[in-house]
Formats: sequence, C-alpha cells, structure tokens
Amino acid sequence: MLNSDDFLTKGLHLGPYIFESIRTEEIVIWEEVNSLLSSGLLDYPRIRVVAAGNEYSRSYNGFLRYSFSERGERQPQLIPGILRKAIYDGCAIIIDHCEAFFPGVKTLTTKVGTMLDCLTWANLYVSPKGSSGFGCHFDDHDILAIQIHGSKRWSIYAPTYHSPNRGDKSFHLPSPVGKPLRKHVLSSGDGLYLPFGYWHDVETESDISMHVTLGLDFTRKSDALKLISDELVKSRFFREKINYSILEVEAYELKKRLVEAIRELDMEEFLARLREKRLDKGIKFKFPIL
Repeated sequence: MLNSDDFLTKGLHLGPYIFESIRTEEIVIWEEVNSLLSSGLLDYPRIRVVAAGNEYSRSYNGFLRYSFSERGERQPQLIPGILRKAIYDGCAIIIDHCEAFFPGVKTLTTKVGTMLDCLTWANLYVSPKGSSGFGCHFDDHDILAIQIHGSKRWSIYAPTYHSPNRGDKSFHLPSPVGKPLRKHVLSSGDGLYLPFGYWHDVETESDISMHVTLGLDFTRKSDALKLISDELVKSRFFREKINYSILEVEAYELKKRLVEAIRELDMEEFLARLREKRLDKGIKFKFPIL
C-alpha cells in the first residue's frame, strides 16, 4: 500500500493522497473493540470523549466508575449507558495508542514505521453522525486515516502555517476561509494520507463510524539542533560561563567557535546517527538475562 511508486512520488510529504481497498478486517473489528471496552483495562485519559463546542466533554471522565478487588486493586470500569449518551450528544470516543491493544493495528504501525522511517502510533475513533470532535484543525505530524466502518466526509484545506513544530496548536491560528482544496468521502476500506499542516474538517455521514488514524512523526531538521548541542558541550569552551563584561568579545568568539565546530562535523554521518537515535524504540528488557 504505502510502498507504491505512485504514493511515494505523488503523495508522501507532498499532499493529500487517497488509498482504496484496504483490508480493514486485518486491522481491527468491532468485536475486538467491544471486548476491550468491557475488559477493565482502559482508564482516562487513555480513553476519552471529545466534541467541538460541547463544554462538558473537556476533561470529562464521568463515563468511568472505580471499584476495588478483594486484593485491594483499583479497577476502572466503563459505563455503557453514559458512553452511549456521550455519543448521542455528538461526542467521539477516542482510544489513544490503540496499537497496544489490537494486534492488527500493532502490525500495521510497525510495518508503516519501518517502511517510511518514522515514529508511528495509532488512535481509534468511534463517532456519531455529524461534525467531528475537533472542528477544522491541522496536526503537527503526518497522518494516515483508515476508515474501518461507516463513512466520513473530509474537507481538506491547504496549509496556512507551513511545517508546524511539534506541539503547535491550530486553535491559536485563524481557520482557513474559502472553498476547501478538496473533499472526499472515506468509506470502509478507504484511507487518506495528509502531511502535517494541512487543515481538515471531518463529518460522519453514517449513523456511526469507526476509523483508525496513524500518526507519522518524521525526523526534522530541528531535531539535529539538540544532537549538535549535545556534541558541542563535549568541549570545555561551550560549557564555560558567558562573561557579560566583555560582551562584544564573547559574542564574536562564540559565533566563531560555533561555525568552526559545525563545519568540522561529518553531517551525513551525523544525520544518520540522528535517524537511528530517533527510531530507537527506547528502553529494552532482556529477561531472563540479568
């Protein structure tokens, strides 16, 4: 799917791209979702409800009750009636990092992350008919939305703030005006890739919808700055204090040393090391080896 020449040359990093005929039954099915919702494994904020313009949905966790086992373990339990009411009120149910619970989603995120050299995770959305829970917004990372059940209309607008930093929020900026760049209805088995910064407004057309969105976080040029800083502080010069009594001299020397230090870096090797560092999966255990 993602390794097609057409996507790699016309879609990846460049603009919206539509996929069709995705085998959604290999990703997640309703029975798995219902089993997880009943399992007692989900707690807030791993599961949350969201609705644009619905005040009570913000930080709302009233769909949960807690009990204690005979051993004193605190156990979360979802209340079906309250979650159904939230859906009737226009809220979407979101399960963050759902790849931890669904083997098919885990397989997909691993495959996509390896294929595209990016950090990848997935959120699952169950939405009622009507507007989305977020309104018109952009994401600070690329996304791949896969429609599992029902249908959703996506209205896509060109970026107004290009290449957002991680953590940049679209609600700080005015929404785009005028006609969307394109509209597309995703039905079961369809997928949509969007690079970061593209505004999108989503509306569920069916009575209920389920889709999975993969977040794709690629290595950025700004990521190199932290690694460069870590490299520079190996030198005593960059660890020393700034003497503000000779500010002009200090400024000149610092600039000179920075330029010299960066010029001496093997930038190709450096960027390869940066990619390896970012894609490292973090802490690893090797039990039973101690």
